[in-house]
Amino acid sequence: MDWSPFLVCAPGETPPGARGIGTPEGLGDRLRTAAFAERQAREAFRWAAETLTDAPPEVRDGWRRLADEEGRHLDMILSRMSQLGVRPEERPVSDALWRSLEGCRTAREFAARMKTAEERGKAAEESFRRRLAGTDPATAALFGAIADDEAAHIALGERLLAALP
Repeated sequence: MDWSPFLVCAPGETPPGARGIGTPEGLGDRLRTAAFAERQAREAFRWAAETLTDAPPEVRDGWRRLADEEGRHLDMILSRMSQLGVRPEERPVSDALWRSLEGCRTAREFAARMKTAEERGKAAEESFRRRLAGTDPATAALFGAIADDEAAHIALGERLLAALP
């Protein structure tokens, strides 16, 4: 997988820890990690829609819609990164999410793992919204909007999971 413009750690390698959120570098670390998570989710939803043929067509169509939403989130974060002068390739990120999702062999397994990933993402975005509200309202609003969308993604994911055999 070509993850450009992100710099991805080797499998099994841990990326450097995020720096303090109160610094421009630390904010950049969080934006970079969030952007790459959206990228991995977009690619995973696309992969699942094309690969996991045990899912009915309506589930696969739902995954395609979610891929588009994840792509929109990626674009939003990359735009904010550009405004702040944060480069995606500045520090390595982990593709463990992608590897976990790509390892799924059934639609049900994928849907369950993705639901968990979406829940983790929403929690992180809510935390960033709260922590940044007083110091960077624009980035706080960005994370808040994505967290709100993730709530809808989780609800759709639950409906799709229920539609699986």
